Amino acid sequence: MKKTVETMRADIHLRLRRERISLGIILAAIAIIAAMAVAGIFPAGGDDYVTSFASGFLIGLLAFAAGFTVKQIRKLRSALADDAALRALLAAENDELEAYLAREVARTFVHLIPPLSAVIVVVTALVGREAMLSAVGTLLFLCTALLVVKFVYKRRLMGPETE
Repeated sequence: MKKTVETMRADIHLRLRRERISLGIILAAIAIIAAMAVAGIFPAGGDDYVTSFASGFLIGLLAFAAGFTVKQIRKLRSALADDAALRALLAAENDELEAYLAREVARTFVHLIPPLSAVIVVVTALVGREAMLSAVGTLLFLCTALLVVKFVYKRRLMGPETE
């Protein structure tokens, strides 16, 4: 299925919009965490050391995510500005080797979720009940997110065939 330049641009516009929304959410989370840490209401425990470590760690992770998102936004904007950059972006994204590697990494990760989950639960149980419950909650969230993403993609792929 060949796409016209206009349909490729429309896809890039949608992706750019999603990336901008993601960046806004990330920056809002950074601001909220920083404000909570400064106000002393960050729920990481009563110790100032733990609170500053946890808030700094989270802000660092979110700053990395923001930087990555800004990089994606810049790449998408340059693709919209120049047809050669648009074709180069689409060629890089449709590379067969990269697609194969992505499938294999995803498949391996999905197969590793159960044993890694067991290890995480056992290790966090040694730390304490709260740590174990946090780990279990995180694992349930990630598995639910994986199922939702799979359902959405399956539904998208089945949509055009039924029309």
